Amino acid sequence: MESINVKYIIVGDSTTGKSSMLLQFTDKRFKQSFESSVTIGVEFGSREVQVKGRNMKIQVWDTAGQEKFRSVTRTFFRNAACALVVYDISNRASFDHISMWL
Repeated sequence: MESINVKYIIVGDSTTGKSSMLLQFTDKRFKQSFESSVTIGVEFGSREVQVKGRNMKIQVWDTAGQEKFRSVTRTFFRNAACALVVYDISNRASFDHISMWL
């Protein structure tokens, strides 16, 4: 049986945990320590899951949250079946920017 491909994007301001969510979903682990790496453009990962007996390959695209990369990351929004909008509960501005991401 052929698997269904689903494109899923994670968007939000920089330093809201998007890359950590990607790592948790694809590798089932979290970073052991804070790493000050910043996503440049987009990071990609995938995982196969089974839903109601059907195989699904979920492609997760972690987009850069910095303003200077926004024009580049918008091209990755095309054909996405789902978007996870992420904000940091300790950073009110990241919550206020949700409408911009939507």
